[in-house]
Amino acid sequence: MANISNPLECEIRRAPKMAIALSGGLDSCVLLRVAADILGAENCLALTAVSAYMSKREIGEAEDFCSSAGIRHVKIFADDVFEAIKSNPADRCYLCKMRLFSKLKSEAEKLGFPRLCDGTNADDLSDYRPGMAALKELGIESPFLKASIGKGQIRGLARKHNLSCSQKSAYACLMTRFETGAKVDTTLLERVDKAEGMLIEAGFDGVRVRVHCGGGLARIELANNSSLANNIDKLAGLSEGIRRLGFKFVCLDMHGYVRGNMNHTQNLS
Repeated sequence: MANISNPLECEIRRAPKMAIALSGGLDSCVLLRVAADILGAENCLALTAVSAYMSKREIGEAEDFCSSAGIRHVKIFADDVFEAIKSNPADRCYLCKMRLFSKLKSEAEKLGFPRLCDGTNADDLSDYRPGMAALKELGIESPFLKASIGKGQIRGLARKHNLSCSQKSAYACLMTRFETGAKVDTTLLERVDKAEGMLIEAGFDGVRVRVHCGGGLARIELANNSSLANNIDKLAGLSEGIRRLGFKFVCLDMHGYVRGNMNHTQNLS
């Protein structure tokens, strides 16, 4: 029986059907799983944007998740690096979200799902998120945010539903790897995606490959630097592989991963 005192369930039950913007990350996957349990998988639709600034690894994980859950999954092919964001302006997230979610919303409506939601949560309020204004303007709903649910509770929901993503690190679009004002193109985005993939496959979790000096410098951030002493040789080997992707220099940031590290930074090149 439904627990009507549950704020998240109340938000989900506001309509009989729900489309969810699925990135493949923890938040959207958990929202989709909970919504499917409450509304039924047949009343849920997952929409995933495919673009050069979305990790191929995340897109693949979104596909696998929907397949295992029996939820309809539609991929929307979005513009790669459109003119307004080529120089990675400070409001890039707003411009991108407005363009991308307009397409997702239109597709959802065509398929009979007038309600589109995303995985924005209460912890996102503490970060610089200009894209949230675009979501509000477009009428995109954020059930986690409305129910005041943060990342820790979302991980708890993932464990409760036995989801493999329960320990998955936070992720963000690949444009966040570049400084404000930096020229960005598909080649650089592909380099970053491949470099981070190499680090993840080697066993490093919560990685970011930040790009500086016009694409010449790759600065690696790791979520947990406590094991660096035991992994120096591994990182040295990976450094050579990352250089072969096209970076001239590869360095390790001893401060480790910092959320929103590139917000408002200026191009050093």
